[in-house]
Amino acid sequence: MSSVLSYILAAVAGVVIAHFISRAPEMRAMRLAQLVLIPGLLVMCVYCSGIGGVGGFASFLAVLFFLVLLVAPSIAHHSGAVLSNFLDAYDWTPTEEEIALRPVRRLIEKDQYVEALAELDGLLTKHKPTYEALLIKAKLLHHFGSVDETTATLLRLIELSKITDQQLAVMQLLALLEGHQRPSNKPLTPGTRQVEIRHELVLFQTTGDDSAAHKEIPPGIHEVEETFHRNRRWLKLAGEDWGNAEMCWEAILTADGPVAALPKKGIFRQIARVRQAIKGKPRAQLQAEAQKLFAEANQFIRRDDWQTAVLLLEKASACDPDRYEIAYRWVLAVRHTANDAVTAQAVSQVMQQSQWTENEQHMLHQLKSPVARNLAN
Repeated sequence: MSSVLSYILAAVAGVVIAHFISRAPEMRAMRLAQLVLIPGLLVMCVYCSGIGGVGGFASFLAVLFFLVLLVAPSIAHHSGAVLSNFLDAYDWTPTEEEIALRPVRRLIEKDQYVEALAELDGLLTKHKPTYEALLIKAKLLHHFGSVDETTATLLRLIELSKITDQQLAVMQLLALLEGHQRPSNKPLTPGTRQVEIRHELVLFQTTGDDSAAHKEIPPGIHEVEETFHRNRRWLKLAGEDWGNAEMCWEAILTADGPVAALPKKGIFRQIARVRQAIKGKPRAQLQAEAQKLFAEANQFIRRDDWQTAVLLLEKASACDPDRYEIAYRWVLAVRHTANDAVTAQAVSQVMQQSQWTENEQHMLHQLKSPVARNLAN
């Protein structure tokens, strides 16, 4: 009776051990084999230990050897995770992340997308973003048609990509959104410049038909030049036909060098502060912020609260300097809250920040005249 109980306890212990050492997502490929073999090998260890003699001992060592080989990868993985967590503590482990994301996935399976996004946003306020969590968020945002927010979320995934395949998946999703994004009309800057990136970046061919060809460049300083590819602004390595969208480079740029001196006073000192505050953010993220600020400013304009609106509009224009309706509305707000000289400065500022059509330039210049001020009021 005791021997049968020993076999049962060994089998149960084997199932429990196999379950816990294969919980990590990286170990899932071995889970079925471990759930079957570990209990069996432990039962054989109990059996061989009861045989006795040299033969039984040799059989026990042989079975134990195979058992060690079977669990060695899992033990090595968990030991490495513990050591890594000791040296650089995780915000949440892969196992914790998988468990935390289960309610989100269940809501998605039930087509409860609003609840799923709210649940996910709640998790991301408590934990640092991970590749898997942000990828789910990007898909949810795309489902709701939020192109700018989807793009901004995907750009954040570049730095979270651990392997090339993950970054390639991000690039494929960004390519699908290209048709829904407003292309920049800012002219190309001739010549080359140096940029420093803090993460690996996948580059693609800018010429030829092999769009699937790619290579990866390491973090560091690279000399690049501006170009257009698929009607989008790209940066490519100087003298080479390898590049990527400008917004992808911007998503992983390191901090810039010394900050330019601020104007001494006035509204343009505020603009300079805003531009310094937003420097380094991905373009798509800035465009999404600009749209949100623009919508808020319009609500204050409807209540004739131009003083509050001008602050929101100046930040929106700094986030998205190529969007004319924001730039025009900002100058109009300056017209309502400042004198003619400041308004003329605001018009000059807007004229320099992007390339406008003749009609757009004419409408901006009209705001400098006192007549325009009376009409605005």
